[in-house]
Amino acid sequence: MILADFLVEQWLNPMDSKAEHNFGTSCVKALTMDELFRVTEQDENAFLKDLSTMSLHYHHGDSTGSPRVKKAVAGLYPKADVDPKHVMMVHGGTGANDIVIMGLLEKGDNIVVIKPTYQQHYDIPKSMGIETRIVQLKEEEEYLLNMKELSKAVDGNTKLIALSNPNNPTGATLYEDGLQELVEIARSVDAYILCDEIYRGMDETYMPSILDFGYDKAISVSSLSKMFSMAGTRIGWIVTKDEYAYKNFENRRSYNTICCGIIDEIVGAIAMENYKKVWARARSILAPNKQMVYDWVKTQPHLSLHGDAKGTTCLIRYDYDITSTDMAVDAMEKARILLCHGACFDEEPAFRLGYGGFTDRNQLQESLDALSDYLKTLE
Repeated sequence: MILADFLVEQWLNPMDSKAEHNFGTSCVKALTMDELFRVTEQDENAFLKDLSTMSLHYHHGDSTGSPRVKKAVAGLYPKADVDPKHVMMVHGGTGANDIVIMGLLEKGDNIVVIKPTYQQHYDIPKSMGIETRIVQLKEEEEYLLNMKELSKAVDGNTKLIALSNPNNPTGATLYEDGLQELVEIARSVDAYILCDEIYRGMDETYMPSILDFGYDKAISVSSLSKMFSMAGTRIGWIVTKDEYAYKNFENRRSYNTICCGIIDEIVGAIAMENYKKVWARARSILAPNKQMVYDWVKTQPHLSLHGDAKGTTCLIRYDYDITSTDMAVDAMEKARILLCHGACFDEEPAFRLGYGGFTDRNQLQESLDALSDYLKTLE
């Protein structure tokens, strides 16, 4: 199997620590351990005492996740009647996407992918020789899914429909009506839905999950990386009520994971048991930062921004005579500005701008000013 280069990860991972102005990150500013306990109002000393006597056996009775962490994940879906038995802990959101795609697709199937999205959704199936059909989100439609196009793309051989919601990189989001229609289209051809919900939680009001609509072939994947600000734990999960799919995923997981880190699961459980507090912190960072970015774009004559981003990033288009890859490299070399080039999502000419990594508004403004100065060099 030959995989396409994973552009976004190959670019951002080595550059993240070198950037002075980091618009590349798609995570909300990482928590420290002390801050986690302050935000969740839990007893850090009691936690440390428990750790001191905890067995470091490779799992505590259930290789798919500790009872505590699986219960905590189930609690993130209050309208979906999720039981801990429907939850499987995996190695990050990337592990979740990989296990679902590799665990479901086989010769003769097709997958319908709603783009732009995370590269795993389309390049893993392509590498497997699976027919990969694309439904493209369009700028002129505010990057909202065109259900008529989706209906035309599916057929009796469609095993899986894959998307990110909120969308990566645009932040466009399907709510109740859109998700219900998506479910009905999938149901009409008996297809599974892989919905990467890693950015879910920015709204003050409840943000629906694909699991909320009574369709057992709906699969939610997520992780602690984005809204939970805990990417370093590498804790992700898959939630499905479909027994066949769950058993398939569990078997594949045995080949590449076995179990997740037990300390990571405990730390993750603390955050998820108190997810409303953690998400409130994330929103307090994202909402004003997003407004600053949207206001800034209006001052830039060569940039355009469409859609109402409900994640941690937005997709900005430009009319400069330069490819997005060359722009990203040039901005980093000349000004230590880290952007995520649109080529990572097959979107040209554009770049993804992340605004969740700034807890200091003055620092964000300084970085936007630096980006303004850099863009002037392209005129």
